Amino acid sequence: MASTRFSEDLFQAALLQTSEGGSLSFSHMDLGTGTDCEELIFQLKAERELRNTEKAIHVKKKSESAKAKDFAVSAQMRREANAGIESAEQRLSDIDTQLQGLEEQQKRSSWFLLFSLMQAQPVNRISRLDLGNCGLHATGLDMLQKVLLDLEHRGDGLAVEELVLDGNDFGDAGTVAIASLLRLSSKLRVLRLRNVGITDGGFSQMISAMVSNKSLVLLDLRGNGLCSLENSKIALQGLRRFNTVAEVLLE
Repeated sequence: MASTRFSEDLFQAALLQTSEGGSLSFSHMDLGTGTDCEELIFQLKAERELRNTEKAIHVKKKSESAKAKDFAVSAQMRREANAGIESAEQRLSDIDTQLQGLEEQQKRSSWFLLFSLMQAQPVNRISRLDLGNCGLHATGLDMLQKVLLDLEHRGDGLAVEELVLDGNDFGDAGTVAIASLLRLSSKLRVLRLRNVGITDGGFSQMISAMVSNKSLVLLDLRGNGLCSLENSKIALQGLRRFNTVAEVLLE
């Protein structure tokens, strides 16, 4: 499928070839936008959180200005707080405008179409989903984990029990969505994340999520050279106090 462009017709054709409980693979197909759209969305959402925090701090300072006994000090505190609030609100407005355009752009991406089509299935027949080397970013993974959990919690159809994301260089940014999937899924049994660019921080996020997971039997993290093998093994030793079932491959 490497030279084939993803489309709804391709998805439907692949489904027809997939038996009940079978595997659906789009590995080595570029599902990205071909731009930095996903990266910009991720960065802007992170900045929006910071600006909201910044605004809250200035609102608190404005409230505290009324408690100052010296009128000149109180007035200065209030002016600075108002300026900070105005600056934060202006930037938040700019961010929302940029995000609106970028999110419309991402809706035209192949990964957005694929995940939307998966969610629109009346009954899911896919138990193994292979998205290795598809150029996925953290933004796409966030939607993917929501779709997989939606399919899992339906009354009819199957849940995806094996997910392959090898070779998608999403780094630690993508582990937020993956950790959420691990915490909330009761059906996922195999998760393959070889060579996805995570560091010790991303590894710790996933290990923490596995503490309460009761379904996963295999987590493949081989090829992530940015992780310290020594630190990873120490984290695994801690995990074993809570989860003795899942096998984690590191090397």
